[in-house]
Amino acid sequence: MDEVTIGTWAWFWLVFFIVGTLGIGFYAMTKTKTDEDFAVARKSYGPYILILALASTIASGSTFMGIPGLAYDKGFPALWYPAIYPIGIYIGLILSVRLIKRAGDNFRSNSLPEFLGQRFDSDFLRVGFALLSLLLIYYVTAQVVAAATAFEVMLGVDYRLGVIVTVIVIGIYITIGGSHADILTDAFQGGLMLLIAILITVLFFLGTGTEGGGAAGINEAIAAQDASITWDNYFSPGDPIFGSLWLVILMFIAHLPFAMNPHIGNKAFALKDSAQLRKFLILAIPIGSILGFAVLGGLHARAVIGPELRPDAAIPALFVELFPPALAGFLGIAILSAIISTADGLFVSIAVIFSNDLYRKTFSKKIHPNKSQKEIEKTALNISRVATVITVFAAMWLAWNPPDFLAVLLWIGVGGIMSGAAGPLVIGSIWRRSTKAGAISSFLVGVISYAAMWLVIGWQNPFGAAGVCVLLASAVMVVVSLFTKPMPEEKLNEIFSPVRK
Repeated sequence: MDEVTIGTWAWFWLVFFIVGTLGIGFYAMTKTKTDEDFAVARKSYGPYILILALASTIASGSTFMGIPGLAYDKGFPALWYPAIYPIGIYIGLILSVRLIKRAGDNFRSNSLPEFLGQRFDSDFLRVGFALLSLLLIYYVTAQVVAAATAFEVMLGVDYRLGVIVTVIVIGIYITIGGSHADILTDAFQGGLMLLIAILITVLFFLGTGTEGGGAAGINEAIAAQDASITWDNYFSPGDPIFGSLWLVILMFIAHLPFAMNPHIGNKAFALKDSAQLRKFLILAIPIGSILGFAVLGGLHARAVIGPELRPDAAIPALFVELFPPALAGFLGIAILSAIISTADGLFVSIAVIFSNDLYRKTFSKKIHPNKSQKEIEKTALNISRVATVITVFAAMWLAWNPPDFLAVLLWIGVGGIMSGAAGPLVIGSIWRRSTKAGAISSFLVGVISYAAMWLVIGWQNPFGAAGVCVLLASAVMVVVSLFTKPMPEEKLNEIFSPVRK
């Protein structure tokens, strides 16, 4: 194929995509008047838009590049990841989202850290979880790496130029449009991602580009390269991620609190009516699971192209190999939209940490006690926008040199957040008997044990490390809560009561 022609088409679709995205951003700016609008777009959207927005946010660049990259490098054992992560994520979401939506609307929570502080009446938990959530910068960086890789493969531009373009585009429309821009663009991108995941699945089972055809043809082509990664190998002995069933179980456990990432859990606040939650969850689960089928593209690329690629480039390279230039360019840019659909929510969440959780809820009254609430809200909105710009530069710096595996980079930060959130947010959402002391103890044990596993023990499997810490933190939450004074019944009734009109 003529790479210049593919690049030309990719540039055409990229310009089309950027203009459309910025247009949505400017439209969203007209709906963003307060810091609450920027942070959560409270009660603004129905379940169908939010289903696509949630699915695309969960999927991210890791689903379309990082996880296929693991499959490209490690073969069929990597299928464990997409087989178990949607189950873990959506079980955790089902357990937690009802209380988060109900109590969050009652208390007018603008973020998950704020909700956590209100749930247990604890400034420590609010500030602590807000600071811990700054680890989302690794999540942001993973998306920027994925986008820059797509630029490199599809457009033929330097990887670092791709980093710069990615963060500038996202930074502009999120700075002006906040959560409204995040949700609207994510819904559109989620629809594209769903179609691409189905296309990748069909191509895999047809075995397009292989001699034998079908999934068997792909397996035979991979066997000719490396017999240890074919479909009769359920695990990869010695591999730190897919080496045993125990590691896969830990991966599943680690994903149970995944929806408690601030940029995912806050989508519940934008739902118009709590009565729509059932429909929202019933439809979100299958749509989110279908997106995981993108992993098959990594195996397909290994079979068709061989082992010479950088793993995270597998899907874009497969499109270049199999499709005519116009379609390959469009599909590559659609993958870019999948990446941006997660990065934009992350930018919002990090900005809200500074504007809401630290400034508005912690320091505003101490810094300028005479300011009116309206003035504080205006300052918080400005802080959100400045924090977005700062995040742009931080992500650019961290993404400057690409990592070996995108999915692992993403989980370095996510694992720490999950370890701290498992007890207070997941168990605290389903167990009324949870106490403030239990939540604080669980948070500290989860965070410290995760840090120890990385810095002291040196366990370089973020999924396994997070799984162990989630189990430990959850156990501490239960035990300490049982041995400490329950929260006042009046407070519990306020938390677990129906939404106040």
